[in-house]
Amino acid sequence: MAKSSSDTVQEYKALRDEITGGDIKPFYLLFGKEHYYIDELCRLLTERVIPPEERDFGQIVYYGADVTANQVVSTARQFPMMVSRQLVVVKEAQMMKKVEDIAVYFEGIMPTTVLVICYKTNNDPTRQGKNIDKRSVFYKQAKKFGVVFESNQIPDYRINRWIDSYISEQGLTIAPDATALLAESAGTDLQKITLAVDKLCKILPADRKRITVKDIEDNVGMSRDYSAFELTKALSLKDSMKAFRIVHFFADSPKRFPIQMTMAALSGHFLKLLRYHALLQKGTPRGEILSQLGINPYFAGEYETAVRNYPARKTMQVISLLKEYDQKSKSNTRGEASDGDLLKELTARILA
Repeated sequence: MAKSSSDTVQEYKALRDEITGGDIKPFYLLFGKEHYYIDELCRLLTERVIPPEERDFGQIVYYGADVTANQVVSTARQFPMMVSRQLVVVKEAQMMKKVEDIAVYFEGIMPTTVLVICYKTNNDPTRQGKNIDKRSVFYKQAKKFGVVFESNQIPDYRINRWIDSYISEQGLTIAPDATALLAESAGTDLQKITLAVDKLCKILPADRKRITVKDIEDNVGMSRDYSAFELTKALSLKDSMKAFRIVHFFADSPKRFPIQMTMAALSGHFLKLLRYHALLQKGTPRGEILSQLGINPYFAGEYETAVRNYPARKTMQVISLLKEYDQKSKSNTRGEASDGDLLKELTARILA
């Protein structure tokens, strides 16, 4: 069984390798905010546990809103008919009223059943959602008798590295600026990223193995010229003319470029600059700083310029400004100012 780890990516890969290698456990609890890994592991178990010709008899799939814990336990305790073992999957288990009641199953686990519980915690920061209670008997017994995998979201500062790794697994490479643009387009949504990459894999000419910015622009619908990535770059370089050109474009297209998304990108960028300053003050070598912050060496020059243009004190002032304008964008303290007006004013104050 994969050992418990705070690194979701490594734990996922270890568990994936176990399943692919035929090391199947009798029980899996897959839960967390990163739904991509839950879906991938569930798909893999569905493919590996029961041969295709036996699935009509040996595979049962439930959905949380339509099943009770008692029904799940009753099915899991049945002997498989006409096959050597059965797979019981509960998708969207967070919709069940009392998923913890499945704990009674551990009093008599069937060796001929593989039971998989997929519990997706809400990953929308504006909404609340119930998570698996790690103090419950259900959780503790699940860890004792089976596999528990908590799927955590990838931090934004690691997403570029994740994209590079995923694309490498597909037998391709990607230009650093294309990685940055794709990360901006999809954020930390791994499902959105993988869908975009899979689409690119299908349409790239067979003799080309490198994804470029133009591929992203033509097929993912994201423009390098007018993007939050280019805005953060213009601010880093203190290129006022370009920064205001982008901001005016954003102001004219509020639905396509909502201010909250732009503010999130700017906040992430300047928080990374602040961490850069902190590591510099500790005497950390620049190469190690880039590695720790997940910055591709391709962008090293840009970050060094940004650090010079925004000393630590100024960086903290910008972060304070971003908090101020984020609050204004979400309240009536803005007066009659539009989102575009707020963004223009904020940009002017950052560059001042």
